[in-house]
This record gives sequence, structure tokens and C-alpha cells, in this order.
Amino acid sequence: NWKKGKRSVLMKRKRVESFPENRIVAHIDLDCFYVQVERSINPSLKGKAVGVAQYNPFGDLKSFAPEDNRIVNSGSLIAVSYEARARGVKRNMRGAEAKKVCPEMLLVQVPTSHGKADLTIYRDASARILTVLCSKFPACIVERSSIDEVYLDVTAE
Repeated sequence: NWKKGKRSVLMKRKRVESFPENRIVAHIDLDCFYVQVERSINPSLKGKAVGVAQYNPFGDLKSFAPEDNRIVNSGSLIAVSYEARARGVKRNMRGAEAKKVCPEMLLVQVPTSHGKADLTIYRDASARILTVLCSKFPACIVERSSIDEVYLDVTAE
């Protein structure tokens, strides 16, 4: 099972020669993951145009905890809600550029600690999702490709 903090790419290991010729592999990509995590923390963001901004290392190096008000006006967008996408906002836009396209958009900054991005809330959310997947598919092999993307070999299920 997935354990918090475990960094192994393969959660369960099997010998390669034990795989059948025809395998069933599911690809799971958690869409707008950072936005969804922020909405789970702050439900008032639901239904609104939201972007999650990576911290600006050249700007104010103030630390932001997850429970702080992290609404900002700048930063590079690492995730964009469907509501903001519908208005023309795209991932990797700068905050100021996105605000010109969608003035009502709320930019939520990734939490920071010691002048660096603190991805703990996103890693924890990802671990919770992996725990659910592993409990639903106990015989599967999980390969994590990023914080919001996994491959599940469900051949043995």
C-alpha cells in the first residue's frame, strides 16, 4: 500500500517475466489538480475562475502557510480552472497577463516556506488519492509519473 512520504516509483514490485502478454494499464491524470486541492481547502473558490501561481522568487519572499490568505496578483500559473480557461487564461501565463484576460480571476499562490515553494498540501492530497486507488485495486502495480499523474497496471485485477 501507498505510505505517506514514500518516494518509490513502483509501489508494488513484481518480476517482469510474471506479466502476461496482454496487459491492462490505466493512465490517470488528475485534471486541474492544484486548483482542486485549493478548492478543497477553500470551498469559496468553487465555481470561480481560479489560477494557482507558483511563487515569485524575485519578489516578496514572505512565507505563506496553507491556511493563510494566499490570494496574490502575480506569479506564473501552474494550474487553471475550467472557468478561467473558458475566458482565455492558459497555464504558464503570468498572473498580470491572466488578469488582463480575466479580471475576476483569483490567483492563489502555492504555499511557501523558507523562501521556497512548499508542496506539502499537494503531495498529501496526491498520497490520499493513491491510497484510495490502491485500496480499490489491491493487486495493481502503480507507477507514479508526477504529483497528479499515475499509471495503474490492473491486469491482475
